[in-house]
Amino acid sequence: MEAERDYRLIGFGVIALMITVGVGIGVALRPKTPFQREHARAEAANPMWLRVEISTADHRSEYGENESIYMVARFSSAERYKYKVETAEGESPSVLDVVHISNGRKALFNNSILCCFSRLVGLDEEPYVSKAPLPFKLPPGRYQIYVTSRRVFKWDIGREEYQPSWFEVASNMLEIRVVPDHK
Repeated sequence: MEAERDYRLIGFGVIALMITVGVGIGVALRPKTPFQREHARAEAANPMWLRVEISTADHRSEYGENESIYMVARFSSAERYKYKVETAEGESPSVLDVVHISNGRKALFNNSILCCFSRLVGLDEEPYVSKAPLPFKLPPGRYQIYVTSRRVFKWDIGREEYQPSWFEVASNMLEIRVVPDHK
């Protein structure tokens, strides 16, 4: 009888410890800034199976203040015949990508619309990597950057599309550091 009571006490202690550790991990991983919370909300709204990853074209995370930073977006789907992506960067009004920067700045990723061309490709075998990275510069500091896009469509959209998608997808968060140029 007393052994049973000891096991219960140990069981309650183990459960209390697990709850405490779980809450601690949750607090530690919780987004800390409004920008991080907005990114987490946007990324959580991504459709199932779809992934958007951004990186710098040269895979660096540190730049001089007068260096251009070139971003590349990579769109992929883990499920075949589920999504299409618009690939006519600079030619289609449905390519609507917005760069969100932790300093409060937002910029269009591919903002040079020439005319009325559309080319949708399926995200069913190979990921699609944006072909026209947009250069931008930032003053010295540490930045977090993510991209939202309305260029991804459901598979049944058709062959061409000239309007942004009705749903928005968000990328991962990128950390960039810009250092002052030495004079």
